[in-house]
Amino acid sequence: MPQRELLRRAEDELQKLRRMVANTVAFIHDQAYDETARRALAQALGLPEPNQ
Repeated sequence: MPQRELLRRAEDELQKLRRMVANTVAFIHDQAYDETARRALAQALGLPEPNQ
């Protein structure tokens, strides 16, 4: 497989991961959801915990 194609696939996968992290962080900081669950998720993923 050409190196250019491999790089493109890697960039596509990285973009997917960035979207997933952004969505997860948005969930963690959305006060509409249970704070205990949001805090536990943040701790499990090593992300900043939600604000009170």
